[in-house]
Amino acid sequence: MRIHLVRLDRPGAVDAEMIWEYLQACRSQPQDEAAGLGPLEDCHSLDEVRRFGLPEVARQARGDDLPPGFVPALQFAAMDPSGELVGMIQLRLRLTQALLRAGGNIGYSVRPDCRRQGYAGLMLDDCLLRAAALGMSRVLITCSPSNLASRRTILSRGGQLENVLPSRSGQPVERYWIDLSTKRTDR
Repeated sequence: MRIHLVRLDRPGAVDAEMIWEYLQACRSQPQDEAAGLGPLEDCHSLDEVRRFGLPEVARQARGDDLPPGFVPALQFAAMDPSGELVGMIQLRLRLTQALLRAGGNIGYSVRPDCRRQGYAGLMLDDCLLRAAALGMSRVLITCSPSNLASRRTILSRGGQLENVLPSRSGQPVERYWIDLSTKRTDR
């Protein structure tokens, strides 16, 4: 099984219809934890993906005129060999106090019908290499204690639990650090 990450700030990288379909698939699951969507999370139509979501993804990648509390971030679509969008992952290049508490440097999600097939681990592997290549020495990844699959993925990639804190909503958030000093940086 293979995937490749495609940066969404590149014009025409991934079709807006494919992104919209992915968002709808993730939202179809009750209580779904679809992280890693960045500004696409706020899109509620195909038109919003085109007019707001993708331009905002590009702006965050450039770090241009970001609103307070936002940081430069790279948004990726995970594509399988057949060209299906199987997941999304976002690499936030800095941490604010809010991201340090809950959110972290990396957020990701996998399309509901593609879960439990190893895609999250492949996405995280690639993203960790990219973070190391950008000079990051470690990254913070957070997850809900109820998200056992995400916890397993984080732990299998070297995540070390620092603590569990309440989020803004009062729900607990597990905070894991991954040391990047052992990651290859030949990207």
